[in-house]
Amino acid sequence: MSDVIETRSIVTEAEFEYPVDIVWRAITDSEWLAVWFFPNDIQPLEGHRFTIWGRPIERWDGEFQCQVKTAVPERELSFSWKGGHEELKGFGHYIDTLVTWTVTPTPSGGTHFRFVHDGFSTAATSDGVFDVMNKGSQSVLRTLTRRLPDLIQHGA
Repeated sequence: MSDVIETRSIVTEAEFEYPVDIVWRAITDSEWLAVWFFPNDIQPLEGHRFTIWGRPIERWDGEFQCQVKTAVPERELSFSWKGGHEELKGFGHYIDTLVTWTVTPTPSGGTHFRFVHDGFSTAATSDGVFDVMNKGSQSVLRTLTRRLPDLIQHGA
């Protein structure tokens, strides 16, 4: 018999006036992604391993190790998201989660963007990392909203 581990998810959504191909580039092009998210070496290819470089804190080097699980052009990108350190104070601890970004055309020609971050433990010891990542997901979507016109204008 196996134990069922309860998890929780973060779901953040936004609407953009720009077409799907533009938003897709913003989430899959390493240079564009670095402008509104974090420095990275992503490639939208299933199986591709990449790193997201965040800010180092305490005993953690700030790196998230990721691997693309699904890459359906101009539709969905999902990847594993692992990082942290068991002894991080305030942040929580090590995470092993899954991010799924989905882009869907809207009737007006824009894009609906959905950001789902799955797999956070429901244990109280994970509350800190869950709260930080929840606030972070909202913040990065605000940044994407603000920076997308610059990316389009300057081509990153």
